[in-house]
Amino acid sequence: MDTRFLESLLAVVTTGSIAAAARQQGLTAAAVSQRIRVLETDLGCRLLTRSAQSAKPTQECRNMLPAAHALVRDAQRLSGHVTSDGLRGPYRLGAISTAMLDFVPKVVLHFREMAPEVRLTVRPGSSQALYESLAADEIDAVIGVEPPFSVPKEIRKRAMAEEPFMHITPRETPIEPQQEELPWILYDRSTWGGRLIASYLETQIGETPVLCELDSLETIAAMVEAGLGQAVVPKWAGMMTQYSGLTIDGLQTDQWFQRPIVLLQKSSSGVPSIDGLLQKTLLR
Repeated sequence: MDTRFLESLLAVVTTGSIAAAARQQGLTAAAVSQRIRVLETDLGCRLLTRSAQSAKPTQECRNMLPAAHALVRDAQRLSGHVTSDGLRGPYRLGAISTAMLDFVPKVVLHFREMAPEVRLTVRPGSSQALYESLAADEIDAVIGVEPPFSVPKEIRKRAMAEEPFMHITPRETPIEPQQEELPWILYDRSTWGGRLIASYLETQIGETPVLCELDSLETIAAMVEAGLGQAVVPKWAGMMTQYSGLTIDGLQTDQWFQRPIVLLQKSSSGVPSIDGLLQKTLLR
């Protein structure tokens, strides 16, 4: 079975149509359709339900997707095993939004210099979603918030940073004089990072209104900078340079609240050399 045909099938499932998959792969729609038909003949089942504008996977296709992903991934990684240093082939990194600015640029630059034959892709997401993708072998590494549970032995966890929670307010507060306090903009208390500060926030909010609750620290900082509210957020490395219109203060509490950022990787992966390079890049 030609794994390139499986790549086309996965592209159709991801994009939702044969035309979109063809554009993604630089092929014609007819070529992608032919690849799917060959797979259907080889496997003896129908893989897609087609309509004029879309193509959806059948149940048989959904059943085989994990194995198809694994076959394509392993085939792509073969090239890394024929080089002396193992620094070749695809590598999929997941990163939370603040890490996209704090850590990912350094990774991209270092990989370009030290491992130009590694095809690095970066997927943004929440810590929980990225952890689940790592556990499912959909990505190779995660930069995110430390899981609020003991990770299994097959996942390595390495500490990267400790981000203290800070109270942020706008330097200029464009609100009516009769308003005593800015409303709160809450870091989503259902997220791993938000849970770490949830109990403190519940005691601080009191009667002050809550404007909204969301899992986007950059958006929260921008809203506070614009004078829309106040918030408690972890102080990531780039916050001061990105949002100069904030007043940042420590929390008035005896407890020390911080958000631990970690690097997560599989203990046994098919790309140990690239794993090692990433570790050296981030932890040096």
